[in-house]
Amino acid sequence: MNSNNDTLKNILKKYDLKAKKKFGQNFLHDKNIINQIVKSSSCDNKYIVEVGPGPGLLTNAILKKNIKKVLVIETDKTFLPILEELRENHQKKFDFIIKDVLKVDLDKIINEKYSIVSNLPYNISVPFIISLIEKKQPVKWEKLTLTVQKEVADRMMAKINTKQYGRLSVLTQWRCKIVKICEIKPTCFIPPPKVLSSVISIEPKNNIKTPSVKNFQKIVSHAFGFRRKTLKKSLSNLDVDINKLADLCEIDLGLRAQNLSIDDFSNLTVGYEKLSKQTIS
Repeated sequence: MNSNNDTLKNILKKYDLKAKKKFGQNFLHDKNIINQIVKSSSCDNKYIVEVGPGPGLLTNAILKKNIKKVLVIETDKTFLPILEELRENHQKKFDFIIKDVLKVDLDKIINEKYSIVSNLPYNISVPFIISLIEKKQPVKWEKLTLTVQKEVADRMMAKINTKQYGRLSVLTQWRCKIVKICEIKPTCFIPPPKVLSSVISIEPKNNIKTPSVKNFQKIVSHAFGFRRKTLKKSLSNLDVDINKLADLCEIDLGLRAQNLSIDDFSNLTVGYEKLSKQTIS
């Protein structure tokens, strides 16, 4: 039996802890995968944020590196004894917040660049990642090394003209570079999830000047809102003349959203912003 599996079981028994479905908890115990995550994160001399540390196996692996500090954010109060013990043992390098990470503005509480290393709870992975992508450029976060559902990773990395290519693919690839590090079998977790998982690395593209995130999301959301319909239908609710928009951007309204590249969506948004200004004036 994997020694880390024994370690995790002992921790859970010692503190009388169980994974809670409502928090999307599945605790990673595979030592090789944990080491691969830490190695891929390039966390030396970095300020690290970990979301959902749970029993702390990944946390302890990070603390063994030459990091500036680890700030963990945990919503489950039952892990408080473990977190307090970690803070006592690593006073200058460790701190924690008990709060829902979706309600935490990391840029306000951290006064420097930071990286995030986390086995994300599956029930918050997409909204959390999108919240980071949406941040005003240049972003404070330098790198994300995350464990997510394989299905989410595949959607984020999906290519144009495929079934998985959608809103998440476009938003992520527009502002980020994404690399898949490895895949993780369910047996590497306690309890084993019903799905495969992937470790991904995400780095921001900080040279994007136009268009605005808000308008880009608006165009992408409209386009994929009626996935099986042509752009003529899916963009019809926009507050501009879509025929003028199509002519301006040289986009065929007979295409569907999954047929458009990231550049196509960017051009559509720039065109939308121009026509919106004309309408206002």
